[in-house]
Amino acid sequence: MAYLFGPVLSRRLGLSMGVDLLKYKTCNLDCVYCELGRTACLTTCRDRFVSGQRVISEISARRDEPFDHLTFAGSGEPTLSLDLGDVVARAKEIVSAPVAVITNSTLLSSPAIRKEVAKADVVLPSLDAVSERAFAAVNRPARGLLASEMIQGLMDFRKEFSGEIWLEVMLVKGINEGEAEMIARAAESTEPDRIQLNTVVRPPAEAVSALGEEEMRRMLDIFPGAELIPDWDWSVPSSIRDHLLGLLSRRPCTLQEIGELAGIDESDAIKYCKIMEKDGLLSRRLHGGKLYFYAAGGE
Repeated sequence: MAYLFGPVLSRRLGLSMGVDLLKYKTCNLDCVYCELGRTACLTTCRDRFVSGQRVISEISARRDEPFDHLTFAGSGEPTLSLDLGDVVARAKEIVSAPVAVITNSTLLSSPAIRKEVAKADVVLPSLDAVSERAFAAVNRPARGLLASEMIQGLMDFRKEFSGEIWLEVMLVKGINEGEAEMIARAAESTEPDRIQLNTVVRPPAEAVSALGEEEMRRMLDIFPGAELIPDWDWSVPSSIRDHLLGLLSRRPCTLQEIGELAGIDESDAIKYCKIMEKDGLLSRRLHGGKLYFYAAGGE
């Protein structure tokens, strides 16, 4: 299996089965905050990087696994794939879960690409800058890409797409935070269903800094109604860790059951299970079409 990854635990998308249509780190941006590191192939040229039919075959083979979203994302910008529209359309015929596309928004200026992306159920675009200066500083775009055209593309996409749009804004200290008010106005003009504010909490491509939690909370005055999605405290409180280990050593549970039995919301259940699984405290298994978590060594 070469083209699907996961399912991974995502605080935005729940249990997400990823689909990668690209060669590693192929993108038209070289964002300073990218957790995958520097862009290996900086290009604006669309191409067929992998076999679309093989991707579809792999989706079909894994259709019965549990996941909340089938998510086109991966190691670069998915709209660079000429197969995106066809594979998204075929995927919707195969899986029952909603299909999501995560995009940096740059190619939504193209009517043809907007039509392809609009085949998804949920689209998660990003908008990190309004001025060309900040766009160059934070996103380091390939030649020919303009922030103004990206914003117009987002506005046009909203007119054409009836599904959910969750717009992410990544704020980087000392680079684009100074034009937060401009970004907020532009974001509002694109009429997304959600605006999700993020900052640099994972190891970035360059030595850039995050906004602190209080600074991000103040951003809610500039972005009214937005959500904060960073994980500043990437840890599990000891009381919750012990409770989950005790619970899951007695019997395996789904994420929904973990949330209900531990008295925490689903977003925190995902976060804590993700951390504890990475630390080797929890494992997962598929049974009866559902994904269960259990204490490592507790079966």
